[in-house]
Amino acid sequence: MLQKVVIVGAGALGKCLAAILGKKVAVTVYERDSFVSEKLQRNGFVFREGKRSRIVRIKMVSSLDKLRSEKIDVLIFATKVMDLSSAVRACAKLDPRFIFLPQNGLFNIHKIKRSFKRAVVCRGVTTMACQESGPCNVALLYRGNVYLGGVGAKFVGGIFRKTGIKVKVFKSPQGAVWAKLIFSSVMNPLPVITGQGYDVLRKDLKIWELVRKAICEGREVSKTLGVRLAFDPLKLIQRVRHGDLAGIAYRGSVARDVLVGRPTEIDFMTGALTRRAREVGVKTPVLDHILSESNMKIALLTEEGYHP
Repeated sequence: MLQKVVIVGAGALGKCLAAILGKKVAVTVYERDSFVSEKLQRNGFVFREGKRSRIVRIKMVSSLDKLRSEKIDVLIFATKVMDLSSAVRACAKLDPRFIFLPQNGLFNIHKIKRSFKRAVVCRGVTTMACQESGPCNVALLYRGNVYLGGVGAKFVGGIFRKTGIKVKVFKSPQGAVWAKLIFSSVMNPLPVITGQGYDVLRKDLKIWELVRKAICEGREVSKTLGVRLAFDPLKLIQRVRHGDLAGIAYRGSVARDVLVGRPTEIDFMTGALTRRAREVGVKTPVLDHILSESNMKIALLTEEGYHP
């Protein structure tokens, strides 16, 4: 019998996960927007990876009532971190065996565990780069890895491994969470601050130096907290600058959120990182500058209308 995975959220990540996992497990996607859910149920969506594209047809639901009596092996919350609390409340009556939380940023996982007393809650991150160009079109620009930690990580990781995705499992998720936090805290605000794509890393040496210093500050915070990073955020950024990811014309999720008028994740990423730095007495002038500049630009762009 196929394992059953329910994905909460039909955004870029949710659709990419559905397309990848759907080849090996039974996938259902919950999307609260009934219009989007019905459209995806009726037409599916175009999934692009590299030069290949295919139509993906998946089971969609816009109401969780149908899932309350179903056996769910893994419940994946593919929402943005600022939408996580409301998504958890909506799903609180489901009874999954395992829960996977791949959100960027810092949040209180214990509140989520209290909402699902019988489920094993697993925290982790992905280094996937997904880009949505409409409710029925998504591109997987980079598969990346999945990093998981804690109880249940081996089971959830095993499902991802079936699809060929590289998975790394750790005793604790903190090294992965912090590595991605540092990466995202620096990279996600850049397109908003500069008004350019990530090719700015090659074209502007001042921006590159800013990025390097900010990463060093983030590393110092994690070191002070006793967190050993699961991967080097700067090496991943160097791949975006000069490596196999350099050709991606991508502005990141924060720029996309500003474009469509959604709240951004910056406070959960760069904001959270600078707050933790102050708590442990680490000075982060460059990260503080990135946070201040991005908030100012977002306020201006939101007022004037964002044109990437």
